[in-house]
Amino acid sequence: MNLVYMAKPTYGGWINFTVHLSFLNNSNIYKTTKRSEKNKRNFGFGLKYQNLSIQDIVKLNDITIVALDKHYYHYLHLFPKGCNLVIHDPSEIKNQNNPLIKENLINNFNVITIRKTVQKYLQDKFKCQSTFIFHPFYKYQKSNADCLENFAISISRIDYDKNIDIILKANLILPPEKKIIIYGKENRLCVHHKLKQLNFEEYWKGKYDKTLQITYQGKDILQKCKFLIDLSTIKNDGGGTQYTFLDGIYNDCVLILHEEWVNKGDLFINNYNCLTVSDENELYETLNKNYDQNYLQNILNNSKLILEKTNIIFQCDN
Repeated sequence: MNLVYMAKPTYGGWINFTVHLSFLNNSNIYKTTKRSEKNKRNFGFGLKYQNLSIQDIVKLNDITIVALDKHYYHYLHLFPKGCNLVIHDPSEIKNQNNPLIKENLINNFNVITIRKTVQKYLQDKFKCQSTFIFHPFYKYQKSNADCLENFAISISRIDYDKNIDIILKANLILPPEKKIIIYGKENRLCVHHKLKQLNFEEYWKGKYDKTLQITYQGKDILQKCKFLIDLSTIKNDGGGTQYTFLDGIYNDCVLILHEEWVNKGDLFINNYNCLTVSDENELYETLNKNYDQNYLQNILNNSKLILEKTNIIFQCDN
């Protein structure tokens, strides 16, 4: 399988999907540029990628477009029919100039979705059939060296749909030993307009390293963390996994998720494989409880069952 990354972001779910799938499948990664290059460049996470012209990209066998944004729409009509195209969430096709919808090119691809809500949205909105898979997750080697001890952390991108403001509002009332530390790539507009007045800079440490093991300045930030908090909500999406969830589970963190996300599917269940909250007061109450350790261990054990669904490798027949 040859993975084609046609998007600008260098952090986030698109990158993580590409990395985990590449490790699981031992796949090559390519980006589209004006001229093909012989030498490979650093993709991060211990992987390399190669720049190829679109003329050389479309000649590859077993193509999977793992990420697509508006900067690469003009290439879509050049791909042979039957290539895999991963659509991660509904926002990727909302642009009215997206030729997948405007020119009905979506029917040229074998569309892959990684949450059942997205699969249903494509079917209901665009009559598009897709193949659902769980997020591919490569169980990387963990090291216990140089671990930061955190009671609760957030490692999602800092953006509007991540509800970081709820975390910051909870921090205003949580005791010092239970405040939530925030890591992740920031959207500066979101920080300026929504988070700046909530002491964001006090709790945000910055971007974590581009390594499979989640580290910040070379130190692991999950293995000695008790709670992983991700309060994402996405219109027409939810219910399934994100890489922040899977990394948290893999590193023995109990997940705290937004109630709205959990209620859109049946994979996550409150008090069974995660804890759910809807606002800062519920987040405060959840973190400030004195839990029976067997109760938390049962939640963690149940959440680990999800990891067994994430090693599916799909193939493209073009």
